[in-house]
Parts: sequence; structure tokens; C-alpha cells
Amino acid sequence: MIDDTQLRDLLGSSRLVREIDRLPRGHIRLETAFLYPDGSSVDLFVRAQEPSIFPSITLSDLGQTLTWLLDLQIQPHKSKRRQQLLADAIELFDVRLVGGALEATIDPPSQLLDGVIRLGQACVRVADLFYTRRANLQATFKEEVEELLAEVDFEYETERELEGRSGRTVKVDFLVKGKRRDSALLTLSSANTSQAHAAANEIFRKWYDLSDRSEQRITIFDDRFDTYRRDDLERIQEKSDLVPLSEAQQLQDLLRAA
Repeated sequence: MIDDTQLRDLLGSSRLVREIDRLPRGHIRLETAFLYPDGSSVDLFVRAQEPSIFPSITLSDLGQTLTWLLDLQIQPHKSKRRQQLLADAIELFDVRLVGGALEATIDPPSQLLDGVIRLGQACVRVADLFYTRRANLQATFKEEVEELLAEVDFEYETERELEGRSGRTVKVDFLVKGKRRDSALLTLSSANTSQAHAAANEIFRKWYDLSDRSEQRITIFDDRFDTYRRDDLERIQEKSDLVPLSEAQQLQDLLRAA
């Protein structure tokens, strides 16, 4: 098993590792210069391993990055958007997810510094999921709605195709599973008056084509914009429940009641 002195030799004089110490379980902690969004240090660990004729090092964050997110009530696997961001970070830096830990195999051990850089960057990239909650204005409206669904553990599908009148296929933004029946959701958001009108017409057409189906129909619209014509919203309301984004609790209540 590699010891502290060997690690220091492998890392040389790199300033990316500030401190090295051994934990009671045998793991060696590397305090790195990488930082989480709150300014705390990213710690990486050389996991204790049995002696082997095939020398390699397993470098891990021991689950600290995902724990950091969970402490902030951010669950990386709760939305497809977050899942994709997590997968992108892992693939980009050649890191794997083992249980809740981010890990990298360093082989040969002489590549330890490269592994510290890759895994440290991956931890920072994953921790940046912290900003997905705060970046709603930069995200698409559909992503914001998906965050609402994910936060309260609704089971849903995105871009689901349903069979409408005369066999026509209609794609809805979300299909949410309910205890008694499913709920189909369409989203409406535009800062441009003419585009809002065109989008509202398309939503009305879709609901008309789906009006013979059993699913609960819900339209959630972005009421941060005052670009919607009253008659457009009234027509949509004839075919679906109309919910403004600012009334997220109303959306959740409708979905729970289905």
C-alpha cells in the first residue's frame, strides 16, 4: 500500500495539494486548492488498498461532493437536466460515480497529479449544480417547470407523444403519473407578444386534439411576462387548467389530486 512519503514524491512541489494526512481508516486525505462554491476546500482521498502486483491508485472524494449538494437540498438525480449535467462532468474528466462517490483510477501512480486535477475539476463541476436552482432566469421555462416537478418527487416523462383525434400524434411537454390518472402538461412562455399569441394558438390546438383523452390537462404559463392576450388565455382555460408559474403550489395540488 502506498505511503505518505511516496505520495509526496509523486506530487512533487505542486501547489494544488495543500496538505496530506492519513485518516484512522487508512485513507490518505489530500486537501486541494480546488474550492466548492461556498469557498470550502475540495478534499480528495487515496483509498486504502490491499497490496497488489498491479500498481494503481484509487482516488475518491468519498461522496463529499454529492453530500455537499444534498445539504443544500439539491438532489442531482431528481431531474433529467441535473442527471445530464452530472453525466457530462463525469465523462469530461474521465471520472466514474461509485455509489455516491466520484472516483478515478490512477494507473500508473506517476499520473497522480493528473488524477488530482481531473477529479478536483469534476468535483467543482458537479458542485456547480448548486447554481441550477439560482439560474432560473437563464434556463428555459420548461427546465424551470421540470425543477418544480423534481423537487416534489413526481414521476414524469418529458416530450411524451400521445394519440389525439383521428390518430394524430400530439407531443406534450410532460406526462406526470398520478394515483388515479395521469396529467399532461404544456408550457407557455414568451417575452414577445406575437410569439406568445402563436404559442397560445398551438397549445389550444394540442388540447383540442387531446380533449377526448382521460388525462388531466394543465397549462402552466410564465406570468413574469405581460405578453399574453386575454382571449388566448381564456380559450386555453376552456380546454385545460391554467396555472401561472407564480402559483406553483396550485400546480402541485392539481397533480397530487389526480
